Amino acid sequence: MKKSVGLMIVGVATACFADALSEGKAALDQKRYTDAISAFTQSCENGNGTGCLNLGNMYENGVGVAQNKYKASTLYAQACRAKETRGCSNMALSYDTP
Repeated sequence: MKKSVGLMIVGVATACFADALSEGKAALDQKRYTDAISAFTQSCENGNGTGCLNLGNMYENGVGVAQNKYKASTLYAQACRAKETRGCSNMALSYDTP
């Protein structure tokens, strides 16, 4: 019984992460930047590397926020630690550019 409860909790948590990420992508597509930032931040804070990557992209390019390459690099590092390989690539590139 304990194992099935644990699996149910993991399943619910994974669905929540995916929902925030999906909401962020939809908001970004619709140019609702405040909503996208909120959803990607939630996703990132919950350990979703893709959420961190997307938020980092917004900061790097100044989409919906003031451009902040340092913040972007920090988010890329967080994405990389969460095993998001594009975060690792972007982090490495951010160290190479002014």
